[in-house]
Amino acid sequence: MNDKGQPDFSFSEQTILDEIERNLHAHGWATHVTVVRLLQGWQSLSLSLDLYTGTIDDYTNDLTGRDALAIVLAECPEPLHSKLKNLVDNFDGEFAARTQDDTECLLIRYFRIEETAGWWWKRRPAAGPLAEYLTFTGTRAEYLALRRQKIAPGSGYSKPS
Repeated sequence: MNDKGQPDFSFSEQTILDEIERNLHAHGWATHVTVVRLLQGWQSLSLSLDLYTGTIDDYTNDLTGRDALAIVLAECPEPLHSKLKNLVDNFDGEFAARTQDDTECLLIRYFRIEETAGWWWKRRPAAGPLAEYLTFTGTRAEYLALRRQKIAPGSGYSKPS
């Protein structure tokens, strides 16, 4: 990634990526989906999970971006494949460091996750607002009221009987 947060691709590499993007679009991915945007989105999510203020729907949408990167990597020839894989592996490491195994299957309450889904679908944020939301045992309304009052769910609050 350059100083503007964009990957540096040669003309020939970009030509290959343009073809892969056309294939993605032909298979139903939105026309605004590009490899550069996918990389930027995965990097942004991976580096900011502990501060993530998006909804669970935003989060699952962001995870589908990682699915698209898996498709791109599968279609990408060498040496471009290795170049992209190095970037993705770095972001994957950041993502893994800020998440934990979703052993409680909290994400599946909000999104259908197949057994064959990528490893990133089996992890959830370890800290931050979305982690609090996913592990909160009260109602959504109670959670939102607590957030407005700036009371952390783990701060001794107990659900009224």
